[in-house]
Amino acid sequence: MRGPQAIRAAVWLAAMLALSGCAVDRPAETGVTSKPRAAVECPGADPAIKRVYWGDFHVHTAYSLDAYGYGTLQTPADAYRFGKGERVMLDVGPAQLERPLDFMAVTDHAEWLDLMFICSGPRSELYPACKDLKAKSTRTTGGEVFRDYVNPTITLDKPAQTKLCAENPQQCLDARDSQWARLQAQANEADEPCRFTACIGFEWSATPNASHTHRNVIFANENVTPIAIDYIRYPKTSQLWDALARMCRPEDGCDAIAIPHNMNMGDGISFDIETEEESELALRMRYERLVEITQEKGASECLPPYGERQTSRDCEFEAYITSKSRPKPLEDYKLEEWERMRATYARGLLRRGLLAQAKTGKNPLEVGFIGSTDAHTGLAGYVDEATWQGSGFGIGSFDRNMSRLVFNPGGVVGVWAEQNTRASLFAALKRREVYATSGPRIQLRVHASAGGQGLSCERPDTPGSRATPMGGRLPASRDAPTFRIEARADQTPLARIEIIKGATARGGFKETVETVWRAGDGARSACVLWRDAGFDPGEGAYWYVRAIEAPSLRWSAVQCRREGRCAEFPGADRSVEERAWASPIWYAPA
Repeated sequence: MRGPQAIRAAVWLAAMLALSGCAVDRPAETGVTSKPRAAVECPGADPAIKRVYWGDFHVHTAYSLDAYGYGTLQTPADAYRFGKGERVMLDVGPAQLERPLDFMAVTDHAEWLDLMFICSGPRSELYPACKDLKAKSTRTTGGEVFRDYVNPTITLDKPAQTKLCAENPQQCLDARDSQWARLQAQANEADEPCRFTACIGFEWSATPNASHTHRNVIFANENVTPIAIDYIRYPKTSQLWDALARMCRPEDGCDAIAIPHNMNMGDGISFDIETEEESELALRMRYERLVEITQEKGASECLPPYGERQTSRDCEFEAYITSKSRPKPLEDYKLEEWERMRATYARGLLRRGLLAQAKTGKNPLEVGFIGSTDAHTGLAGYVDEATWQGSGFGIGSFDRNMSRLVFNPGGVVGVWAEQNTRASLFAALKRREVYATSGPRIQLRVHASAGGQGLSCERPDTPGSRATPMGGRLPASRDAPTFRIEARADQTPLARIEIIKGATARGGFKETVETVWRAGDGARSACVLWRDAGFDPGEGAYWYVRAIEAPSLRWSAVQCRREGRCAEFPGADRSVEERAWASPIWYAPA
């Protein structure tokens, strides 16, 4: 092995050896792996005042096979340094955040922690699979890694071990746990309470028959499951939840949430609330408090009804509509297939939750919204359309980026919390006082109350004890709710604010999208009081807010104009209306 490939392998080996140490003893699959740290109180924090913190809960590094396969060498430690604002060097040049994040989590795929530990160790050259993997793991040949290693393990009808691990099961169990220990250690080392929060997490990567039903698991603190729960050994969502309930017990100081993402690539499976047992529904409600509504592989907010699929503009933002992970023309979708997919986008989940509530009295899909990147480069929060260099599959290459024109830089999540610590941020996640943006740091806050009590635009930062924040449930009342929406622009002016409402009606369902504010020229902020005049106290309902920016250049336009090649790529030279989505507020009749 000579030239750049030899240099790359040497850099990888040195980085891994610096972080690997000795393999850890494999733990029993019960209990937690750490003891809690002392509680933290940040200087100047006031429990009565919340501020917004910015982060990314979906980041992959070289510990993920699909990231390493396309040339990523950044470790979790590198990713946390980048999130803090430090400059990192990539093979395509330097990268640095103009504005550091407040928090993040590395969520490497649990399914390949064993393989990546073995193939990054000092004895990796003894294994033909590791030698082959390293040789194929480049920006130009990463597709071969998918063909030979990724697809055979997670995208067939049933998950399967890699050949190396099928032949060395005990060694791979030990390697899995050693890699999981390294992930935890790097997050704990990066965590700086009050300045930067590093959360521990992993991704459970279920892709049966190429349909994405992935979940990111985020832990409340350093008390975590003794293993990273993977799709190969735990191939059903119910098994993931069962394992979390068994291995992450509150009495041990452990708590977690599981965040579905890429519902736009899930082909309508994985949210089987109409057929699940009560015990499964209870676990779903316990762990699945949020969904990732936007990321680099498209937005998952909504699909229009089948008859409007080629004319509606409501759901067209960063639309990437696939069947078995591959896009196809809209006219080729059949009614049943389309409506099945539509039912598992975020708005479809909200609708199904309300209909379930009308039947059973319980809503198993009260989910809030986050945005993240799904960056496979270790570059958390790297979402500026003007400076984004591409996804992990094509970073630094104009032509490779243009081949995935439907991709985008991804989003970030805003969390309203009392202070920047694991405990405070996780509590906000659990109560869903969070929101997603497509990248810009639009400040968005929503409260509601029956009759508008305690809500005023004259004192917007003091909503009062009776106000329900985003992610919450309004108490039963005969008075129509009033919503106070406060929005502040980031670098591009705001254009409009919309409220999306869904409500049960005589056994059916009605959905509306209403513009409640439009900007004057160059508007930087807005405070809106909106009363729902159509409120029916006898029907269940949800409301969520979209704040939308004025158009700005999409990354594809920035890049193709710079290269002078826009004519070669239809659809590249266009603008985008960046946005923020507030977590819903619900109402259930008494």
